[in-house]
Amino acid sequence: MKNAVRMSALIAVAAAVVAGCNDESGSGTTISTSRAVAASSTADAPGTKAPVASEETSAPQPGATIAPEPETPPVTQAPTIVPAPGTTSPASGNNISGPGRCIDTSSAGVQNALASLSGSWVAGQASANEPGSCGELLWVRAIGGNSAGAPIHVLFFHDGKYLGTGTSEPYAFTQVVGSNLTSATVEYRWLAGDEPFAAPQGGPATITYSWTGSNVVMSGPLPSQVTQPHR
Repeated sequence: MKNAVRMSALIAVAAAVVAGCNDESGSGTTISTSRAVAASSTADAPGTKAPVASEETSAPQPGATIAPEPETPPVTQAPTIVPAPGTTSPASGNNISGPGRCIDTSSAGVQNALASLSGSWVAGQASANEPGSCGELLWVRAIGGNSAGAPIHVLFFHDGKYLGTGTSEPYAFTQVVGSNLTSATVEYRWLAGDEPFAAPQGGPATITYSWTGSNVVMSGPLPSQVTQPHR
């Protein structure tokens, strides 16, 4: 009898164990299913792409070609403007020529040369060559006063530039009596006695000033009667 009771108890216990296993298996199935659902919810939706990391997008893909940057257009200079035929550039401040003359006594170049001399000077005679045939040596006779015995200088010019005076000191009764493209001939007179200044009787001493290609030379020295008139 006792054995029958024990057998019934064992059967009951076994039945309870089997029932517990069935419940645990069912709950395990539910857990597994919920995890699958959760995993599927984090996956990409159909037709969408996952974001790509910034580092991957900044680097070129293998085999990709990087387009070159556009070249900078070369810098070009403005064309040089060439004066039309028949026009000339503005004359410089030392220009000595004038309309129809190789040397103009009223030009800035001649006036500047006169101003460089000590005292007050006025231009008189000048080279008369026409433009296009101007000589290598041009000249201007300058007077330092209004009297007949006023001092006189002869100024020389070459290629539009002032060269200087024929003598270091000015002398009265000086006249330019001839000139060509490369030289000028100057006569010097002096008072021989008590004659008036308007008619000096001494001389003349004739001196030729010539352009050598680099400077002006005198054909000879002046006589002492010119350089030392009161001795």
